Amino acid sequence: MKRNFKIQFKQWHVVVLFVCVLWTSIALLVQSKWETHAMDVNTTLGIVPGSLLFEKDTSGVMDSYFAHSPSTLPAIDIGSYSVNLQANTVSSSPNHRFMISDMAWSAFMVTLQSSALTTVWWSIDASKIGYTGTNRLGTGKTLTVAPTSASDIGTAPVTFVARNDDAWLSLYAQEITLKVNIPAAQKPGTYTGIIIFTY
Repeated sequence: MKRNFKIQFKQWHVVVLFVCVLWTSIALLVQSKWETHAMDVNTTLGIVPGSLLFEKDTSGVMDSYFAHSPSTLPAIDIGSYSVNLQANTVSSSPNHRFMISDMAWSAFMVTLQSSALTTVWWSIDASKIGYTGTNRLGTGKTLTVAPTSASDIGTAPVTFVARNDDAWLSLYAQEITLKVNIPAAQKPGTYTGIIIFTY
């Protein structure tokens, strides 16, 4: 009976030892799993300067931004009219959008000037061409100059839009209507011209 007790005691001792070893292993495993380490990794980010872009907006991409849809035609058609013994003022459609996107952080000035309207033989003087416009303001610095009309854009360049402050980005558009004062008894023909924007 005494011998059997010793055997049982040894068996119990082995079980206790095994359990202790098992718990120690589990504890080490858990400690290793949750132990944190630190290291430093540098990060970089580059933002390169953009450019100053001026264009006749015909894509429709900016329609939702400016909450309006412009003409998608690349040219401005002023229309066709009957010959008249009286002088006549005519207009294009009012939705030809011109947009300036300043991603260069720069001051800018955009001017416009029209040529005469000419056929092979006849012409309408450039001084008889003007415009009215509707501003479509975007984000960015306040514009220094943003007129919405000029009665004569042919004699000399006129300022279309300008900003003196170069400390921010900006996005701006104006939709214009060309106006032409057709002289009395102007000869029939297909007259063409060009508007030059300088910036």
